[in-house]
Amino acid sequence: MNEQMYQIAFSQLKGVDYGSAQKILQVSSLSAFFSCSKMDLVQIYGINPINATKLYQQFSLAIKNAQQTYELCIKNGIIPIFFTHKNYPQRLLECYDAPLLLYVKGNKDLNKGKFISIVGTRNATHYGKQLCHDLVGQLSHLLTDVTIVSGLAYGIDIAAHKAALEANVPTIGVLAGGLHRIYPAAHHCTALKMIQEGALITEQSYYTASEKRYFLQRNRIIAGISDAVVVVESAAKGGALVTASIAGTYNKDVFVFPGRTNDMASAGCNALIKHHKATMIENANDLCYFMGWSKQKKRNDFDKTKHNELIETLSKEEQIIIRCIKEVENISIDQLSYLTHLKVEDLMALLLALEFQNIVVCLPGNRYQLR
Repeated sequence: MNEQMYQIAFSQLKGVDYGSAQKILQVSSLSAFFSCSKMDLVQIYGINPINATKLYQQFSLAIKNAQQTYELCIKNGIIPIFFTHKNYPQRLLECYDAPLLLYVKGNKDLNKGKFISIVGTRNATHYGKQLCHDLVGQLSHLLTDVTIVSGLAYGIDIAAHKAALEANVPTIGVLAGGLHRIYPAAHHCTALKMIQEGALITEQSYYTASEKRYFLQRNRIIAGISDAVVVVESAAKGGALVTASIAGTYNKDVFVFPGRTNDMASAGCNALIKHHKATMIENANDLCYFMGWSKQKKRNDFDKTKHNELIETLSKEEQIIIRCIKEVENISIDQLSYLTHLKVEDLMALLLALEFQNIVVCLPGNRYQLR
């Protein structure tokens, strides 16, 4: 067996999640892991005896299934991407429950550019579909490297995908089942078009049916793989609100289009605004502004010189912060804390001082960029 087969087998083991997978890989390779006895699992990997027995009992079937799955991937142009691979979506790695492995069909780099998830009701109105069309069209003019993500479902999802195809914007469909059969079947032709410049991705193996339990898992990928989630239209209850809630736990920016106060199709959107769980937008310009993606005016030479002289007078910690912000177009407080090795409370004080000196600007969602 090659390494990819072991990765597929490992991803299919019940009882192994993202956290435990990281710990196991710190000890040995996957080939060594699958060569273990039950006692080895206890003594080498620190797995308790009951769980070790359950894991060991899965080994032979997982390896057999992995060999079959790998052959299907090769035959159908599907790429299995393990979470340790450089092509795995780096945004997902920031999520505590990231999938161990994704099956990808398409040509889209899952780390390049700005990713926006658009979600909403399956029972979309003309208003909701028009919002999707307008939003994606506007984004295609404002941003050169935007990718639209959704779940290929009826309603807002498919409207977002079709709007992206019309605007020549790459789009990614996240599936609840395997790639053997596109669900719903009515969107098969659209899915084939998406593969050309975008991609279809799922964590389910090839023949897995799109069962109800897998849709929640799919929603977390839609939320985690993007920079921001936009809820276009949603009733008081629905999968779009679940995706928005998950995005909140990932510290992702959530945006929402408002609806009329008596419009049941927008009741969920209005509730998100009312309870401060999302930022209201009216168009793509609003989204770009809140994300810090709007174009900045160029300073004249005098301003640049004055700005550089001011930076030279700053403390070592402040200069480190500025270097980090320069490397990322707009950066979150958590990312800054990780890169600078500064505590969040210390970082906040330093950032406030830099704001007072007009060196950095704070954007919604505790994101920062240079003025």
